[in-house]
Amino acid sequence: MPHISDVVRADHALIKKAFNRLIESDPARPRDATEFIWALGRFLIVEDLVVTPALEHHVARGGEAHCRVSDYDSVNTTLRHLQQLDKTDNAFEKELNAAWDELELHLAQEIVADLERLEKSMAWPDADRLGTKYERIRDLLQKPYGKEGTPDPETLAAILGTPRQELMLRIGVFG
Repeated sequence: MPHISDVVRADHALIKKAFNRLIESDPARPRDATEFIWALGRFLIVEDLVVTPALEHHVARGGEAHCRVSDYDSVNTTLRHLQQLDKTDNAFEKELNAAWDELELHLAQEIVADLERLEKSMAWPDADRLGTKYERIRDLLQKPYGKEGTPDPETLAAILGTPRQELMLRIGVFG
């Protein structure tokens, strides 16, 4: 069974790989940001459904839940903004790099602050079960698009715009 930090790190690597592919693509040709937006969007959804509730249950202190919700909302807003940008516009790469700077900080803090504390507060088998749950939900979201596929832009926008509680009901995840 995979530990929760291992599966989250693997997702971080997929997001970075998709970002690098996008940033290194030829700006003279139409850029397709779908892979990056899907990798990040799927990660945010699974993080919100699995990691955030576990943190609230095992590590909850003061304003941490509010901070995580605010952080999630910030990254999600940036993601939706990127989705709307014209990929041929010169400002796209600047906006993409600014979004990556914010995201990279979020990913680093998640490993150092959140996941290490979460795993210290849980028994090893529980951290493994949480990792399995994370993978199961991530794979459930990915299944309709094949192993490395992405949803079309309209479906992606609909998924990212769906409130989490409604999404949980639609995919059959109840906590």
